Amino acid sequence: MSRLFGITRERVFSPGKVDDDSAILETAAQHLRERGHTVTVFCADAAEWPDLDGVRLVFTMAQGAAAIARLQAWEARGVRIVNSPEGILNCQRERTIAALVQAQVAFPPSALVATHNDRALPAWAAGGAWLKRGDVHATEAGDVIRVDDLAAAREVLAGFHARGIRTALVQRHVPGTVLKFYGVRQRFFHCVPPPDGLLPPADALDTMRDLGERAARALGVEIFGGDCVYDEAGGLWLIDLNDWPSYASCRADGGRAIAAYLHAQEAALPW
Repeated sequence: MSRLFGITRERVFSPGKVDDDSAILETAAQHLRERGHTVTVFCADAAEWPDLDGVRLVFTMAQGAAAIARLQAWEARGVRIVNSPEGILNCQRERTIAALVQAQVAFPPSALVATHNDRALPAWAAGGAWLKRGDVHATEAGDVIRVDDLAAAREVLAGFHARGIRTALVQRHVPGTVLKFYGVRQRFFHCVPPPDGLLPPADALDTMRDLGERAARALGVEIFGGDCVYDEAGGLWLIDLNDWPSYASCRADGGRAIAAYLHAQEAALPW
């Protein structure tokens, strides 16, 4: 079998989830070892990365600019990378909106605005919205905030700007039940039950799975998770999609599915 690299996420991009994020990658790595692969795991934060030395497939949770640049260089040398650097970048909100709109994914009205210009806030934000930092996913408290009116939205924008965050995603609030899901392309889907324990009916879960798959393909990611709102009329809206989340509520099954997917991808590579 082959030698593979697994790269854990930088600590700054795992706020409060360093152990959970590392655990899912380590779980997948162990299943790959049981399939006969040699797997070396290291952190994206490492100053020195090991030499490729025959490695043809790398699976990574990295999100930082320095790590992505290294991964792009490896990809240019023909290494298969999951998720790809381009897919990781597409999950940054500055890219996500256009890609999901073009793919006609059910996504609440959203706008990317400069944090220094509160006059760019859409009028519908007056009826309730979420403001999210426009680059990476949340790294600390205050990166995702619900507002009820334009005055509150302006205050949040000013706070983002003061922190050096140059763009914000403004997303219309959709009343309903927020549901978290995890997926592996065409292999695995898991929806986390809400606090009341009541999942939507089976046909809605099938729709959610299709919604997640279509969004993941539009963004170019293969190992993914996200959040949907099941609204009061029975509709589903995707509100976020992430590259390789923690799979904390389904780590055992998720880890096996990820390993099986990576094993198949490695086997399909030309020798």
